[in-house]
Amino acid sequence: MRPRQSFRPREESSFQSQDAQNELASCKHELELQKEKMKQELVKEREEYEKTIESLEQLNKKQEKHFHQLLQQTQEKHIKNLNNLQNKLNDKGNGLSELEKENAKLREEASKYQSALGVATNTRLDDDDQNHSVKFKRDILQLQQSLENYVTHLKPNIDIDIEKVRILAQEYGCLNEINVENPNKPFIKAILQRKVLDQVQFLSYILSNYRGSDFSRELDIDIKTKELMRLINSLSKHRDGTDKVIDAAAIKIRQEVYGILGNRGYNDMIDFDVDGTSTTRRHCQISYASIELNKMMNQYRKINDVDKKKKVEAMAPKLVQDIYKLLWFRLSVQEPVAELHFFRKDTKIDSNLMNGIWEDDGDVNQLSVAICYFPLVGRDLESSNRKVYTAAKVFPRAIISSNEINEESEESR
Repeated sequence: MRPRQSFRPREESSFQSQDAQNELASCKHELELQKEKMKQELVKEREEYEKTIESLEQLNKKQEKHFHQLLQQTQEKHIKNLNNLQNKLNDKGNGLSELEKENAKLREEASKYQSALGVATNTRLDDDDQNHSVKFKRDILQLQQSLENYVTHLKPNIDIDIEKVRILAQEYGCLNEINVENPNKPFIKAILQRKVLDQVQFLSYILSNYRGSDFSRELDIDIKTKELMRLINSLSKHRDGTDKVIDAAAIKIRQEVYGILGNRGYNDMIDFDVDGTSTTRRHCQISYASIELNKMMNQYRKINDVDKKKKVEAMAPKLVQDIYKLLWFRLSVQEPVAELHFFRKDTKIDSNLMNGIWEDDGDVNQLSVAICYFPLVGRDLESSNRKVYTAAKVFPRAIISSNEINEESEESR
């Protein structure tokens, strides 16, 4: 038997379709509601956004206004500060300018002080100073020539007292042979030149008996200057201080004083009458020493030619004056003070320090000093840094043994 067909599934399908439509409508409605809600929310969000934008714009305007105000205030403040700084800088600039001027003035004063200090401590002699080493040497060489001219060449028409010359040679310890047949005039010239120097020095001793008088003024200045130098040196040694001026001052005082004496010392004397008129005359010491020197020289050599005798004797005043000025005063202008040294007899010849008559330097090893008739002039002579202005003038003789010396001494008696 065939089963009975049923219409139920169709009915169920219809119901299901209706439900689906209802559900779809419901969903659609729900979507519409949500859409409306979203529109409302969107409108609300837009309104809030616009309000926010408006608020931000207002805030931005306020901030921008505040910024401009703050910027203006800051700019004004900085401008004010800059102006203050500029004013201060200008004030300091003016002060700096004053300081620079003051510093320049101080530097100028310091420069002047240094210059003055340099002058005060400078003991070097100017090139045009008559005591500059070059001119000093030149004048010594000229004195040597004047001394030789005064003694003369002992010829012609000049008589020599051989016996008196022999006695003079013995006084100097010379063993050179002198006799009528062999007068050895070069040696006699040398020994007479030495005698002139010694005699002029000896004749100066008389001045000590007339200290304080007009014609002993040079000696008084010399003595007082040496005393002043001693006191200054004592002060420098026994008083605290580090300045260099005091030592230089002592040197400069010595140089100035002896420079004056070397220039004016023993020049002609000036006498003033009651009415103020003046007359000049030869310095008393120069007159006295010249007369005595001529007398002494005439004992050893006699100039027979009257005119020549007058001419030679007229050399004496200038010769004496130059000896005093050069070998007494101008030595002390040099720094250090120059020295005189007469080599002792029998000293071996040293061609670096002595001038004389010998063939060549190879011969000097066999020669010694018979007599030194003009001294070595120099400074620091005992030092390795010695400076020689002029070499000594010596008359040489061959080196001999002690036995030969004794034999010659016996013969000379």
